Amino acid sequence: AAAAAAAAAGGAASGGLDDLTAHIMHAELNRVRFMLRSYYRTRLHKIEAHVVHVVKETEVYEKLSPQEQEYAKDYANLIEGHFGSVLKDLPDRYTSMLQQIEEEDGPFDMVAEPNLDKHVFCRIKEDRGDFLLDPNDPDPANTVELNKGDIYLIRYRFIKGLLEEDALELI
Repeated sequence: AAAAAAAAAGGAASGGLDDLTAHIMHAELNRVRFMLRSYYRTRLHKIEAHVVHVVKETEVYEKLSPQEQEYAKDYANLIEGHFGSVLKDLPDRYTSMLQQIEEEDGPFDMVAEPNLDKHVFCRIKEDRGDFLLDPNDPDPANTVELNKGDIYLIRYRFIKGLLEEDALELI
């Protein structure tokens, strides 16, 4: 009887551990789902905020997934249709929100573009030594030593090339 009680107690402890493990795994799964949804919401928000720029710039457009490319095109067309009733009353030059795509940075270009001067956090993935922050300012004080594992808060414009070379990651 004592052996049966000990086995039952051990089984209950093991069952409790399994329940705890399952609960932790379920919580982690929910956290990952939340992070993925948040990531997708952020990407879609950025596409919507800069849809004309995304469609206009081939380099930016090609970085999107096929589903995001389709979404950007569809969203641009929906916005065009939605604002059509208002834009038709404006001068011919402004009758289309997407017409600006054909214009090459004309004097009246109103395409919203991302702010490349915003600061971002990044982690260095490989040693790069001294790095000139602003190519327009060759002052030696304008350099920073980039060592693997270091974390910086820096303007996106300055590190865009390093990000494309996979020398750092945004965090």
